[in-house]
Amino acid sequence: MSQRPTDSNQTAPAATPRRIAVGRINQTWGLKGHVKVTPFTSNPERLVTGAELYVAGKPTRVLESVSPQGYPIMQFAGHTTREAAERLRDELIEIDEDTLPELPADQYYVDDLQGLTVVSSTGDEIGELVEVLTTGANDVYVVRRPGEKDLLVPAIPDILLNVDLQARRMTIQIIPGLLPD
Repeated sequence: MSQRPTDSNQTAPAATPRRIAVGRINQTWGLKGHVKVTPFTSNPERLVTGAELYVAGKPTRVLESVSPQGYPIMQFAGHTTREAAERLRDELIEIDEDTLPELPADQYYVDDLQGLTVVSSTGDEIGELVEVLTTGANDVYVVRRPGEKDLLVPAIPDILLNVDLQARRMTIQIIPGLLPD
């Protein structure tokens, strides 16, 4: 699973490209505008020196990116003092959605899956996919069911029958033990 997921007419302005969060700025580090970052991406190339990103909604270039303690320490153009870096605390680091590569068939970006209506193979509505958990073996979909506990659905071929992003619908096979009694 990967992290990612309009029309306009003559009088409406062009649609703004969607942005995808690839990290969040936590706190300052040092005196020269560096910040600690929590990455949201499994692609380390997104957070490298020279990358063009959006920070606090503004286009920004990464001046430096190192990981001396196992997490990214970054410095951004226009933010080269501790005071300037402090103003970035809790801001998102984003990229334009259209810069994401196309995925092979049967692979989806997490953003595309969140919000899908989940139905059984018999057409019964089960709930809404609200979160994707990444585990060692396979992803697990958290399906919110009104008035009931959330359902955890393993993303395996025996259960996941169809994903229709256009219809915003996922069809699953109900197997014994999947639904609580």
